[in-house]
Amino acid sequence: MTDTIRPFKATYYNPSLFKKLSALTCPPYDVISRTQLALLKKKSPYNFSNVLIAKDNSYKEIGNRLRSWIAKKVLVNSEEDCIFLYEQKFKIGNARYSRFGFLSLLKMNAKGAIFPHEYTLSAPKEDRRKVIEEVEANLSPIFVIAPKKINYFHALYARRKKTKPFMKFKDLDSNDNSVWKITDKETIKKICSEVNGKNLVIADGHHRFEVSFGYYKRNKSRFKNLNYIMTYITDAQPGLVILPTHRVISVPDFGAAVCALNKYFSIDEVKNDAVLMGKLEKERKFSFGIYHKSKFYFVKLKNEAVIEKLFPGSPYKKLNTYLLHQLVFSMFKTEGGIQYTHDIKEAEKFAGKDKTAFILKAVSLPAVFEIANKGYRLPQKSTYFYPKVSSGIAIRRFGV
Repeated sequence: MTDTIRPFKATYYNPSLFKKLSALTCPPYDVISRTQLALLKKKSPYNFSNVLIAKDNSYKEIGNRLRSWIAKKVLVNSEEDCIFLYEQKFKIGNARYSRFGFLSLLKMNAKGAIFPHEYTLSAPKEDRRKVIEEVEANLSPIFVIAPKKINYFHALYARRKKTKPFMKFKDLDSNDNSVWKITDKETIKKICSEVNGKNLVIADGHHRFEVSFGYYKRNKSRFKNLNYIMTYITDAQPGLVILPTHRVISVPDFGAAVCALNKYFSIDEVKNDAVLMGKLEKERKFSFGIYHKSKFYFVKLKNEAVIEKLFPGSPYKKLNTYLLHQLVFSMFKTEGGIQYTHDIKEAEKFAGKDKTAFILKAVSLPAVFEIANKGYRLPQKSTYFYPKVSSGIAIRRFGV
């Protein structure tokens, strides 16, 4: 049987030239804002964003830059196949977390093993298609989850974290990142065997997965193991955090919206955002918050039977983002586009005096797994796994 995951000869920043990677790594391409991109480029001329994102659609330029870095030994190749153990330590509010996973290759056409969980958009896929055609590499890993704990992973992590990392850096959010390089063949064999037969869910990187699979189908005869994609794989653990994604939109007649919501929901004004989030976290029925003109409201479904009546048999009826769009937003008039944010304070700022913020709690992991394993996909902007896996730790070049 061919392994679901496998090691690879990685390309990474030359350890003899770069002792600190904080100025070199960056977030995934799709979460880098213009302000962040400018900041990253100021950090170093070798910041990874310079080959990850094509400025003004100059895809040839990033390909030439990547090849130049390799020629100048800014980036070097590992001498042997390896897998990386990758740990992230981070804070959310006053709570501290840690999460670990492994950077390896994942077989994209493993039958029944990989389940996308979110719909994709054509524009980002076209961008990534042009990038992969030019650089002939996986620049960033996709993010994949095994829904159940893999005991061997945790035992190996407990041993390795006591040793000196191969790489260590802080990301843009000041999270601590540590990477250990694993080259021992027996350890690698055991890591790979533990994943075989597991159902895996793509948490992040749907566009990259689809683009890489298309590239494989067009170029399968050119490169060895092209049906594998560079992947960060983790399992169910306390540090696997999903952040909520709040919505901000214009509601021209807020009074009419409240009257419409009263049909199915109870609406109570609360003191502040902390009280609101506390109520949302405790409530098991479908509920959400509203922020409008400096006031907060806790909105709760009166009768859950309404959902079964309106969405009979729907796999999404337990998904608060789906219900917000399909039930709530259909009850009153909205105008313009939606702004998204994972930070409630930022949602309040976006709302200002003219717009309305709809505050959600995070989608649960079991809901994501349940929907994905049934072959369904979540609507866009349903989940945000935090922290993101940094780009620039390793590249998988197809010709190496």
